[in-house]
This record gives sequence, C-alpha cells and structure tokens, in this order.
Amino acid sequence: MKTIREIAEELGVSKQAVYKRYRGKLYASVMPYTREVGGTIYIGEQGERVIKQDFLKDDVSLGDVLNGLFSMLQSELKIINWQLAELISEIKTQSKSANKASPSKLPKRKKQVRRAIKSIPVERLINKK
Repeated sequence: MKTIREIAEELGVSKQAVYKRYRGKLYASVMPYTREVGGTIYIGEQGERVIKQDFLKDDVSLGDVLNGLFSMLQSELKIINWQLAELISEIKTQSKSANKASPSKLPKRKKQVRRAIKSIPVERLINKK
C-alpha cells in the first residue's frame, strides 16, 4: 500500500492533483482499495493502478492534441509560404513596371517644378528666408 504522496512522486505530479482525482471522479473505483490510518490515506495496488491509468490517459490525449495542433500549424505554414511567394512575385512585377514608367514621368515633373519656380516673383523668394 502507498500513500497519495508516494503515488504523486511516482507520477511526477503534485499530491493535491492525486488527492483531487481520488476524492473526485475516481472515488468510487478506488475507495474499496483504500485505508485511512491516523489521518493518512493508504491506497492498495489495484487502486494505485486505477489512479496511474487515469493520469496516463490524460498524457496520451495531450499528446494526441499536440500532434493534431502541430500538423495543423504545418499546413497553415505551407499556405502562408505560398501566399508570400505570390506576393513577392506580384511586388517584383509591379516594381518592374514602375521602373519602366518612371523615367518618362520624371522629366515632366522637373519641368513643372521649374515652371512653378519661374512664375514666382524673385522678391517673394528672397523674402521667404
């Protein structure tokens, strides 16, 4: 027979976690295999097996959840990588077309700026200092 503390140490969980399971959902199945002596609860081998199986069942389901989450994240990452490749391709295409169009626009802008400056009276430009 083992105490709740000993079972908890074997499982690597807190004694409170074992006690809560013992007093909660496992009480009916573990109770026939327990004895209380001087305020200390002793659990027989069959009751210990029930508790350990319950904790191990949680570990397996956690592993399944993590594996599912991992595969979902991998598929989302593939989609994101594909979208990034598409965006990069689109940016390159737009950049090439912008580079081809920009030389013809620049001289017009320079001419417009020069015309605007010429139309401003010189006295007005000097007084802006």
